[in-house]
Amino acid sequence: MKFAARLMLACAALALAGAKPTVAAEDAADETIRALARRLGQSEPLVRIGLEDAPRIRLRSSTALYLMDPATGRPVAEEAFRGELVVLVLGGPPEPLAPVFRVQVGAYHDEERARAEAARLRAVLSLPVALHRDPDRGVWRLRLGAARNRDGLGEVLERLRRSGLGDAWIVEEPPPAPPPEGLRLVDEAFVDHPVPAARLVAYAAGGAHVEVEGKPYRGLVELRATPAGTVRPVNWIHIEEYLLGVVPAELGPEVWPQLEALKAQAVAARTYAWRNRGQFEAFGFDLCASPRCQVYGGVLAEHPISDRAVYETAGEILAFRGKPIQALYTATCGGHTEDVELIFPEERAPYLRGVACRAESRVLERMHVTLRGREPRSLIAEDGTDLSRPWALLVTLGVIEPTLGEAALREPVSGARLREWTRRLALAAGRPAPAGPPPRCDSLGEAALALLRDLGWEERARVLLDEADLPALLRDPEARELPPPQRRALGYLVGIEALRPFPDGSLGVARPPSAARLIPALLRFAETYGVGALVDGVFAGLGARGLRFAVGKGDLELPLARDAFLFGLTGGRVVGTATLDLWPGDRVRLRQGERGAVEFLELAPPVRGTSDDRAAAVYSWEERRSAAEIERAVRRRTDVGRLEDLRVLRRGRSGRIVELEVVGDSGRTVVRGFDIRRLLDLRESLTVVELQRDSAGGLRGAVFTGKGWGHGVGLCQVGAYGMALRGADYREILHHYYTGVELRRIE
Repeated sequence: MKFAARLMLACAALALAGAKPTVAAEDAADETIRALARRLGQSEPLVRIGLEDAPRIRLRSSTALYLMDPATGRPVAEEAFRGELVVLVLGGPPEPLAPVFRVQVGAYHDEERARAEAARLRAVLSLPVALHRDPDRGVWRLRLGAARNRDGLGEVLERLRRSGLGDAWIVEEPPPAPPPEGLRLVDEAFVDHPVPAARLVAYAAGGAHVEVEGKPYRGLVELRATPAGTVRPVNWIHIEEYLLGVVPAELGPEVWPQLEALKAQAVAARTYAWRNRGQFEAFGFDLCASPRCQVYGGVLAEHPISDRAVYETAGEILAFRGKPIQALYTATCGGHTEDVELIFPEERAPYLRGVACRAESRVLERMHVTLRGREPRSLIAEDGTDLSRPWALLVTLGVIEPTLGEAALREPVSGARLREWTRRLALAAGRPAPAGPPPRCDSLGEAALALLRDLGWEERARVLLDEADLPALLRDPEARELPPPQRRALGYLVGIEALRPFPDGSLGVARPPSAARLIPALLRFAETYGVGALVDGVFAGLGARGLRFAVGKGDLELPLARDAFLFGLTGGRVVGTATLDLWPGDRVRLRQGERGAVEFLELAPPVRGTSDDRAAAVYSWEERRSAAEIERAVRRRTDVGRLEDLRVLRRGRSGRIVELEVVGDSGRTVVRGFDIRRLLDLRESLTVVELQRDSAGGLRGAVFTGKGWGHGVGLCQVGAYGMALRGADYREILHHYYTGVELRRIE
C-alpha cells in the first residue's frame, strides 16, 4: 500500500476515534510499543525516559530508520527512511503563548486535604485558586491568583501576608494550549510527510541505535507532539540499559573511577527509577533525562567501569519496610547531609537522615599513616626563593649530586659543574648533549648564555623574544651593559621566571651566580620535557607491599624509599618535612625511583580535612553578589520591594539554612528548605551570608561562603567515592547514607 493510501486510512481512523485519544486508546498504543520492543529484543521492565523537547527534532540511524503509528500498529511510510529525518508538530499554537504566573501557598500529599484548603482560601480571599500536581515530589501544590507577569501579583502577595501566609512563592505555569493535530516528517530530500497522529515510534534496522539530535539511544524512540507545539522524544528502554547511560552521567568514571562508588550510584539510580515510574504519566513518560530526575546521556555517556557497576548490581534496589525508597542523592554534601523534611518540607522519610560524610574517629585513627623520610634541607637562594623542593626534585632525577652540601650550593657555580648538570638533563630529556669545553660562568650573563647553549634553547630566545621587550624584562640598569647574546639569554630566562631578581629589583648581572641560583632554570627545563614528571594520585591507605594510591583509573601499591623526600603544606606553603601525616583521600604528587620505590612525595593542595567528599572542586566555594543581583533573583519568586535584609532564622543539623527571612521595604517573607537555594541561585544552602552595607545602612551586596553542591539529602556522590577510596564496598556506602534500609531485587 502506498504512503498516500495509508495516510488516508490513518486520517479516517483518527476521525472515527476523535481528535483527542481516550485513556483506553493511549493504553492500547502503549501496549503496541511494548510488543514492538519485545520483537526487537527489549525485555521488561521497560522505562520511558522523556528527552528534551524542541520545535523540531532531528533523527538519524546508521542503518534504515522505520516509523510506526502505535495507534494502528502500521508503518507510516512504504519504505524506510535513510539519512536525516526532521520531525515537527503539525498545526499547534500559531505563535508562542504567554505563561501564567500564580502565587503558591502550600503543598499537600493528600489531594482531599489540598482541595479542602483550596475551597477555604477561595471563600476567604475571593481569589482564583488552582491545584497543580507536581510529579517531582508527588504532591498537590495550591496556587492563588493569575497574572501575565510577576509584577501583577504584588497585591495578591500583600493580601496573603495580611492573612498570615507570609511564605508565599511566585511560580510560572505553562499556558493552556489546544491539542496538536499531528506530526510532520521532513526527509533528507525535503519531502514533507504530514501524519495526523500525535505519537510515532522510531526504530532502526539491524539493532542499530536511533540518534536524536546527534546522540544515539538504545531501545525505541517515541515522538510525541506536545500542546506547546514542540516534539518530545521518549526513549523506551530496559531499565538496566537505561542505567548504563545514567550512572556515568551522574558520577563520571573518568573523574571518580572507584568501582564500589559507581555500584552504589547504580543501586541508588535504579531504586529512584523503580520508585518513580509513572512520575510524568500525564506527559507520556516515566522520568525525565535531566537533573530534575536523574541525568541520562544515552549511549555516548556509557563507560566500561560504570557498565561493570550496573552489571554487577543488576536488579538490586534499596527498600524500607518492604517498599522501594525515595533514593535521593546529591553531588557534594560539604561534609554532612541533611534531614529530608528540612530541605523538602513536604517529604518525610526515616531513611533520609542527615549523616556525617566521613569515617568515624576510630576508623580515621586506624587509617591514618605517618610516613618518615630524610631530614629536610632548608635551601634559600640569594633572591629569597625557597629552593628546597626544586633541589629535591633534581636530586631524585639524578641531575644534582645528593652529597652536594648547602655550603657548596651557595658558592659560585663552576663551568664544569654546570656542564655536568646540563649533560645529565639533556640525556634524560632525549635532547642533544652539550659539546665542547665547559662554559664560562664568571657572571650571571655568561651563566645564562651557557644554560641556553647547553640545553639547546638559544633558538627559543632568538625567535620568541622581541628585542623591544628586553627593557621591560630586564629592569636592572646593569643589564643594559651586557653583550647582546648574554642580554637576550638573561631576558629569556627572566621572562619565563626561571631567574628572579633580588628583593631590591637588581639581578646582580656582573657577579658569578651560585649553583643554587640556577636550580629553578634547570628544573624548568626538566618540566618542559616531562623529565621525571610527578604523578598525581590520591592516597588510599596501606597495602601489603606498601602505600596504596589511586592514580587515574587504576591503583598503585608502592614502597616508600628509606630516604624519600617528603613535603607537606603549612598555611598553603610547601615545606620539607621528616614526617608526613596522610589520611585516605589526601591528594598527593609522587615520583618513583629506578627501583620502583617512591623517592619524592608531597601533599597536594588544597588540604580540606578528612571529609569523604573533600576531593570535589566545589567542596568549598565563595561568591559575591551585588544588591541589584540579589534583588533580581528574589523578585523572580516573591515581592518584598527594595531588599533590606536576609536573616537566617534556622539551620539544620548539617549547618544548612532551612529558614530564611527576606525583608524588604514593602514586606517580608520566610523561605524554607530547597526554596532558599532556588531563591538565591546558590550551589548549596550550606552557606554563610555576610551582608555589605553602604554608609547610610543600605544594602550594597553580600558574600555567600559555602560548601557543597546540590540539595544535600541522601547519598553524597563524591562522598561515595571517598568511602570507596578508603575501602568501603557499595553496601557499606548505601547503608551509611540511607538509614535502616535493606537491599533487595526488583520483583
